[in-house]
Amino acid sequence: MAGYKTEASFLDKVEIHLQRCGCETWREVIPDDCLNWEHPYQVDLILFRDDIGYIGVEGKNINTLGQGGIIADAVKQIEDKYRNQTYFDGKIIDRWCVAVPTDPTEYVDKKSSDRILVFLKHFLWKMYNISVLEYTTPTEKSNERITIDINTPRSILFKPIIDTLFGGTYVR
Repeated sequence: MAGYKTEASFLDKVEIHLQRCGCETWREVIPDDCLNWEHPYQVDLILFRDDIGYIGVEGKNINTLGQGGIIADAVKQIEDKYRNQTYFDGKIIDRWCVAVPTDPTEYVDKKSSDRILVFLKHFLWKMYNISVLEYTTPTEKSNERITIDINTPRSILFKPIIDTLFGGTYVR
């Protein structure tokens, strides 16, 4: 996994990529019912595109998939604070994601991290109906990409790669 200096710097990269793919994005969005609170809830990122709809994102800057407690905190935030709220004067966000960096480092065994990530995707999807938004920085061998789930068009990416998830083939 790649570590970024801050969660904000990680989400900056994600947001820039999403905007290049034609998405509208908003950061630190306050739900409608929380606007007048002294310390309101704030969703890290919401994205929108006509063919995708609204997707809420809780970002976590982890440096290993072994940081399950941080992922659990993200799920708790989505479930307890954000999911049942409305945004932008009455809109419901139907899809939610936990965003994590997925760049391998010299400290991570690629095969093991891939297996853990697949487990995490299936677990979050089945238990909470939450997807994992993976952000991978460009390298000499691959372009920058974002993968969410099988319901997200491949046009959110720059260079599609065929992969299999949830029993079906999709382009990530």
